[in-house]
Amino acid sequence: MSERTTRNEGERATAAVVLGAQLLVKLNALLRTARTHDVSNQAFQRQLMEFVPLLEAVFEHDQEDEIALVVIADYFYLNGARIKAQPALLSTYHALMGEFERRQMGGLRFLQGVHEAELERFFQLFVAADETALAERLPDAVREANVHGVVPIPAMDLQAEDLSRDLDDKQEGERGRAKRVFWRAVLGTKKLVLRAHQTGRPDLRQAKRLVQPVVDNIMRHEYSVVGLTAVRDHDEYTYAHCVNVSVMSIGMGQALGLPRQVLADLGVAALLHDIGKIAVPAEVLRKPAKLTPEESALVRRHPLEGVKMICRMPGLTTLTLDAMRVCLEHHMNYNRSGYPQVDQPWGQATLSRIVAVADCFDAITAHRSYSRPRSPFEALQYLLGPSRVSFDPAVLWALVRTVGLYPAGSVMVTDSGHVVLAVSPNPEDVRRPVCRVLMHPDGTSAPDEQGQLWDPMPPEVSVVRVLRPEEHAFNTGELLVA
Repeated sequence: MSERTTRNEGERATAAVVLGAQLLVKLNALLRTARTHDVSNQAFQRQLMEFVPLLEAVFEHDQEDEIALVVIADYFYLNGARIKAQPALLSTYHALMGEFERRQMGGLRFLQGVHEAELERFFQLFVAADETALAERLPDAVREANVHGVVPIPAMDLQAEDLSRDLDDKQEGERGRAKRVFWRAVLGTKKLVLRAHQTGRPDLRQAKRLVQPVVDNIMRHEYSVVGLTAVRDHDEYTYAHCVNVSVMSIGMGQALGLPRQVLADLGVAALLHDIGKIAVPAEVLRKPAKLTPEESALVRRHPLEGVKMICRMPGLTTLTLDAMRVCLEHHMNYNRSGYPQVDQPWGQATLSRIVAVADCFDAITAHRSYSRPRSPFEALQYLLGPSRVSFDPAVLWALVRTVGLYPAGSVMVTDSGHVVLAVSPNPEDVRRPVCRVLMHPDGTSAPDEQGQLWDPMPPEVSVVRVLRPEEHAFNTGELLVA
C-alpha cells in the first residue's frame, strides 16, 4: 500500500469520526425533542431539517448505500470507524447508549433514500418503545409501519467477537469495565437526583444498585475507576461530582480496611452527600461568579436540607442513619471549623470524615470562571499542606493510598526525559501511577490513545517535576477517557 493511499485512508477515517460525533449529537437532540413534542411541531421539524443533511453528508463521504451506527463494548462505531468519546461528547454518548440499552438495540441502519416521513414515524416508534414489552417489538413495529429506510439492529444480532477483528475495540479488561461502571453511575445518578427533585426524597435502592459495581471493582483492586474521577470538562459534572466522591470514598474505605458491607453503605452515603442542594436555587448553584453572603448562606443550608430529605424515607435503617450523618457532617471538618455549627460537643462520624476529604479533593479541582481550578496534584498538596488540620490524618493517608502521590490528570516530566500523564493510581506503589506517554525524550509526541501506556510507571523511572496546567497544552480530559 502506497504512502499516499495510507494517508488518504487516514484522512477519510478522521472525517468519518468527525461526522460520527455530529451524527450522535443530532440524533440525541432529535430523541430529546421527540419526547416532548409531536413530530409535526416546529421544534422537532427544525431538528429533523438539521439531521437529514448530516445523513446525506455521511452517505456522500462513505459512498455506501447504508449508514451503520452500532454500539460495541461501550463504544459507538459509524461504518466501522470508532467515534471517540471526547469530554464534550460524553453526555450525548452515554445518553444515547442508555437509550439503546433500554430497547435492547445494538445499533441503527439508515438506508440510502430514507425520507423525512419515514424518519418522523421511526422516531415516534422509538420514543414510544421505552418500556420493555414495547422495546422487544420495536423491529416488528418499524416493519409494520412500512418504515424501510431505518432498520433497528437488535443487540443479540451483533457479535462482538466477530466485529472485534475489524473494529478498533479498546474496551477489554479493567479499563473497559471501569468506564462502563463509571458512566452508568453518572447517568444513574442524574436520574436519581432528578427523581428526588420530583418526590422530595432519594431512592436508596437505586443508589445501592449504582454503588455496588464500584465496590466490586475496588474490592478486586481495579483502580482505573478512580482515574476517571479526574475527568472534568463535560456536561454531566454536576452528577459526576457525586459519583467521584463515592468512588474515592470507597477507595479510601478500602485502604482503611472497612468491610464490604460498610464500603457499600459508605458509597451510598457519599453518593447522596449533596442531595440537599436540590433545595438551593439553581441560579445560585450555577452562578459563575463568587457568591454574595446571602447566597452563601443558602448554600450552607444544604447539609440540613439533605438530612430532611432522607428523613422523609420510610423506615429507619443503619444505612439511612449513615446517610443522614454524612449529609449533615461532610462540611463540619475534623477540627470543627466548618458548618453547620453545633453548640454542644460533636465529633464527625468515621464515614463523614472520609466523605469530607473526598468531597474537598474533588470540589477544589472543579472549573470555576472566577479562579483557575487546581490540578489534581495541586489539590493533593493543598489537602496535605496547611489545610490538613481540617481533616482526619488517617483519612488523608487513605486518600494518598487511593489516588497516589501523582493523581490521575497529573502531567509529569520524568528523569528519562518523557512527559507522561497519570491515568490511574497504582496502590502497590503510590509513586508510580499508570501513565500514558505524551512526549518522548527526543521531543516527538504521541498525544492520542495509541500512545505508549506504562502500567505502571517502570521502576527505573522517577518523576522530576509535575507541570502546572498553564505549562502544557495537552487535553488531559480527552486523554483520560481514551
